[in-house]
Amino acid sequence: MRLTVIHPAVYIVYYLILIIFAFFFNSPYYLISFLICVSFLIALQGISNDFKNLIRFFIPMSILIIFLNPLVSHVGTTKIYLIGTYFITFESLVYGILMSLSLLIIILLFSSYNRAVSYQEMLYIFSKKFPNVSMIVIMALRFIPMLNHRLSDVNNVFQLKRRYSKNQKMEGKVEKITNKTKMLAVVIAWSLEESMITANSMKARGYGTAPRTSYLSFKFKRIDYCFLSLIFIFTLICVWGLVQGQGRIEIYPQLSYSFHDNPFNIYYFSFLILLSPLIYLELKERLIWQ
Repeated sequence: MRLTVIHPAVYIVYYLILIIFAFFFNSPYYLISFLICVSFLIALQGISNDFKNLIRFFIPMSILIIFLNPLVSHVGTTKIYLIGTYFITFESLVYGILMSLSLLIIILLFSSYNRAVSYQEMLYIFSKKFPNVSMIVIMALRFIPMLNHRLSDVNNVFQLKRRYSKNQKMEGKVEKITNKTKMLAVVIAWSLEESMITANSMKARGYGTAPRTSYLSFKFKRIDYCFLSLIFIFTLICVWGLVQGQGRIEIYPQLSYSFHDNPFNIYYFSFLILLSPLIYLELKERLIWQ
């Protein structure tokens, strides 16, 4: 039970701003601070097995991005290695690292958002005006965690079947690929079948044919107005800083950045304050419950 209830619309605005900032900020100081704050927030919200699986999936994808970007992008002036007739440039390597960091932050933000706002609360906000769009968005947001969860279940069944199988010889690479393909086929068939059942059930109940009612009820309170005011004030300061080049670095054609550059100014501290409200609320909840 949460003691401090924030209106879901405020959460949606806040996370939307953070996701947009994750695209625009690429200074290492800003990205590392962003990553630390979001990771701390998720740790306070609780780390689930789905989140661990998500990180396991992200690590190889991140390594792939870091290695592939210098191979496909030859923009940059600082040449560090020659492959055939192409040079690997320092700028493209840095760009790949910063891009994977931004991607990790966005994934963590979506994970944190799923913990902060339930599907029912999202439907409460959007379904009255946009019933079909809200349902599609919610199904899309739910799709990856659900697929991951089902893949884990099917994997457990396959492991159990293999354990009690009479033929327990070691699997070769071809057999492993065949089994993984079978698992994927089972998960996709399972998901498609349930989607059809859900669609038929919604159609039978008349979803979208009349104004939707909800058992949830939210009203804007004083804390919501305070939260929104804080968000907008510090967002405006950060945007003004971005216009002046604070929080962004030029990578191409030549990297113009040094870690000795002092990032500590009003824009950086405003950015940190913008990241802190949910951390403050989570810490407050923990202190009250303890």
